[in-house]
Amino acid sequence: MVRLLERMDNGIYPVGSQLPTEPALSAEFEVSRTVIREALSRLKAHQRIRTRHGIGSFVTLPSRSESGPAPESGARLTLLDVLAMQEARTGLEVEAAAMAAQRRNDRELLAIEAAMREIRAAMKDPRMDITTADIEFHLAIAAATGNDYIREMQHRLSSLSIPCIRQHLDRSRSHSSQAFLAQAVAEHQLVLDAIRNRDDAAARKYMRQHMKNAEQRTLLLRTELEPQST
Repeated sequence: MVRLLERMDNGIYPVGSQLPTEPALSAEFEVSRTVIREALSRLKAHQRIRTRHGIGSFVTLPSRSESGPAPESGARLTLLDVLAMQEARTGLEVEAAAMAAQRRNDRELLAIEAAMREIRAAMKDPRMDITTADIEFHLAIAAATGNDYIREMQHRLSSLSIPCIRQHLDRSRSHSSQAFLAQAVAEHQLVLDAIRNRDDAAARKYMRQHMKNAEQRTLLLRTELEPQST
């Protein structure tokens, strides 16, 4: 488990990526499949991987207790901070989507599709964490670029900004959080379809549209929840 965790933390198996099969891991670490199965079970218990039936295991974000709070935790961030991060994310996300459309392999596409299914499932089940699924969707796209620097920057920005938006959305009275999320889900689907079709121009277009709309939604929330700053 320790060596597998090291590979996850070092970005060899980045957040959002699919782990190799049990036989492949058994060969890589030169241990029995029973040992691998036990390690995967423990990682799942610690919420470091998520198993999707019929597909495989995917790396998830470390819990706050494991990774420690970020210097700018979501609870301390304002929506103005989020807007600044969204500006920084826009160029990164747009080009990452286009690169993913050009470079993704079948396994990386499965990871993006699996995250999309998790988002849709979380829309229907309030007990599920849509924030984690949203982050995993964007990180799976970053992973499909094959660029470690994009993955690292994406992880840093999205893991701060997306939970903060969700926290503020939960406080909103005049905006329907379900409608807010439904629009974002539809935008995610357009990006996914473009990546699936290897259409880099469409992936770039729809991701830019998604990020622009996300900024507009954040501005509306800020007008409602932080009126003193407008």
